[in-house]
Amino acid sequence: MASASDPTTALRSEALDAFLDHVEAFFDADDETQEWSARQAAAAEQLASRSLQPDDLDQLRRLYRLWSMAGQPAQALAAVQQHQARLLQDLAPQAQRDATLTMAMMQADAAEDVAELPAGQYRTVVENAIAAVDQAGDQGDPDRAWRHLARHAHQAQALDLQEQIYRKQHQYKSQQADRAHLRAWDDAVLATRLGRIEAAKGNPGAARDLGHYALQKLQHAAAGQDIDTDDWLSLGEDIIALAPDALAQHSELTLASLPSTASPAAWRDTRAQLARLAAGSLYQQGAIDAAIAKGQEGRFALVRDSDDGSSAQLIDWLVQAARLPEAAHLCFESTLHSRPASREAACRQALAHLGESAGAPYWALCLMAASQDEDLAEFLPADMDAEQAFAHYSATVQQQSLNHPMWRLLQGNHLFEQQDYAQALPLLETLAERPQYANGELAYRLFVCRARVAGLASALQSAYIRCDSGSWCYAMGVQLDDDEALMKAIGMEGDALPADWPYDELLRWIKHYYETGQARFEHWFATGQGSYKDGNLHDYSMLCNNLAIKYRYNDENYDGALALHAKGIATSPFAEHYNGIVSTHIDSDNYAQLIAAAEQLWHYSRDNGYSRHSPCDYFPKVAYALYQQDRNVENSIWLERLDEWWSQLDEDEQRHERYDYLRSLLNQLDYYSATHGAEVLPRLQALLPELYQRQNPYLLRRAGDAMQTSGTDQQAMQIYQEALACPPGDDAAEREKLQSSIDKLNAQLITTVPGAAGSKPWWKFW
Repeated sequence: MASASDPTTALRSEALDAFLDHVEAFFDADDETQEWSARQAAAAEQLASRSLQPDDLDQLRRLYRLWSMAGQPAQALAAVQQHQARLLQDLAPQAQRDATLTMAMMQADAAEDVAELPAGQYRTVVENAIAAVDQAGDQGDPDRAWRHLARHAHQAQALDLQEQIYRKQHQYKSQQADRAHLRAWDDAVLATRLGRIEAAKGNPGAARDLGHYALQKLQHAAAGQDIDTDDWLSLGEDIIALAPDALAQHSELTLASLPSTASPAAWRDTRAQLARLAAGSLYQQGAIDAAIAKGQEGRFALVRDSDDGSSAQLIDWLVQAARLPEAAHLCFESTLHSRPASREAACRQALAHLGESAGAPYWALCLMAASQDEDLAEFLPADMDAEQAFAHYSATVQQQSLNHPMWRLLQGNHLFEQQDYAQALPLLETLAERPQYANGELAYRLFVCRARVAGLASALQSAYIRCDSGSWCYAMGVQLDDDEALMKAIGMEGDALPADWPYDELLRWIKHYYETGQARFEHWFATGQGSYKDGNLHDYSMLCNNLAIKYRYNDENYDGALALHAKGIATSPFAEHYNGIVSTHIDSDNYAQLIAAAEQLWHYSRDNGYSRHSPCDYFPKVAYALYQQDRNVENSIWLERLDEWWSQLDEDEQRHERYDYLRSLLNQLDYYSATHGAEVLPRLQALLPELYQRQNPYLLRRAGDAMQTSGTDQQAMQIYQEALACPPGDDAAEREKLQSSIDKLNAQLITTVPGAAGSKPWWKFW
């Protein structure tokens, strides 16, 4: 028998698994002794050294993956093609279909990465995969499979296969009952995809017709079809690219799709997105100056953006239009504020135009700022580190414009990072000259510099640092609102805030930035005019929440707090707003409104998640409100909700939350017992052993209250006495409440229990 150690013997079964384990070790993430390329070469050499014969699909997958990791996609493709027929022949029909589909997808992925693969062979691989997906029918995830193959057909430049795939995918979706409400959307998507294929074939007329067809599908969607503003915006770029003449109609229909209750923020956000679509269409038509003007209308940081691609596009258009001074300013802005996508585009243009007078000194300022951003190291001279590059471009700026305000700002920021606060301060004060560059971080650094040099009290008496942006004002407020971080930033020692910490003056600054930021955001909502960072609706909503807390907690301005929470919910809802409304009604003793607000908080938290949701904080107040409103029967619902919340906690969470759970439960039981004592008593009796063991006076007092309200006065007195015997704590007020409860019940029992006046009550043990 041939031995596995014989290099001429094909490895299979356990011997093959052991060999693949050995090869996989080359890619151990903890091994830093070799460069990745060296590991790939070693793994490829090992894989090529033996004949390998996988016994099943799992072993083939491992072999395929290792060839791919070794940077040998051609070998990965060959491995699947070599063993496919043998591995499929003995499988049952269903297993054979599944394995065929898996192997077809593996081949398509490998073929994509084989640079020298003939186009015809790649096409054949994709055709085989299409057949495999067809044969698999509804098994697995056909929609995902078709999406995957559509990408491969595009890579293979096989327009006919793309069309075939798109039609098959659409046919599959049209057969899914759970997508009945998306028929119009699916039809419109298919039309735009087919339109792109016609455009690629050089048939602009057919492409335009399909763009209009997609628009009509959305416009005339039947009743019950789920088409909203996001759908119009999602397909807008494709529709307008296919049919530029549909721009005005698409914009009109998109705005018409907004609900009548849409907030001003939602209207402005939608208009900004439409401006971007219009800019792209105008650029396609060769109207570059008009495209730039429209692009400026849409160049705002929107919630939907993952980067600042709109500015990157605008930079390129400005350069193409030979508007270099405007392009240079925008490049500097993008780099100074470290905006992904646009900062990279900015550095490329700055390097290309560094020696030109048009736009100077902003090209050099752009690269000077880039040298302080480690993510832009690729754009620095190869023979310079960051410090050397900063000095190099600093000298260039000085040659072009001596002591330029932005040169002073960058120098000040550089000195701040070197902790030279005295020299940094006058340079950072340059922000007063150019507030349009005062982002939240730079403004905060200037404040810290003032405090470092002249003291915190002096800094708080100085002029506000102007930030010309809603999000920057929000960021400044948040940073000033963190007392511990501020204390460390200004160099104060210790872990505790000093006794003379200037809470009131800091509050004045914090509210100034929140209120100024609110005004900046709302000005953009109303007019469309503002700074790049005036467009983030979620920042606005969070600002509203933070300012509402200040109004409620510090100013007792409850109406102002509720108005801010309402604005935040209308703009970008999240659970803290609903929690804030509940807290506002509690703090203002507005029990009439509390119940509905608590309902909203409970349902929103359950439906959308809220990691800081704490029912124990507001359920007792809801129970009291229901009692006060003669709706006590509804307390049974809130007791069920408390138990529902409790049952969803894990053991560690229950251990941590047990006291708060008991506190809430006993309060709720007390109010509920006023009308449903018979239901409450069994729960109270079941809790007593734990309460006696805990020896917590507050919990025992509330249990006694509930017991008394349930009509069992004598047991209530026993519980009160047990609470009174607990070790005295630091809460004198709690002891007074307990003694008052005892005295009141004592007087009641004396008048109701038979016996001579002055006789010792039955519960006295001494």
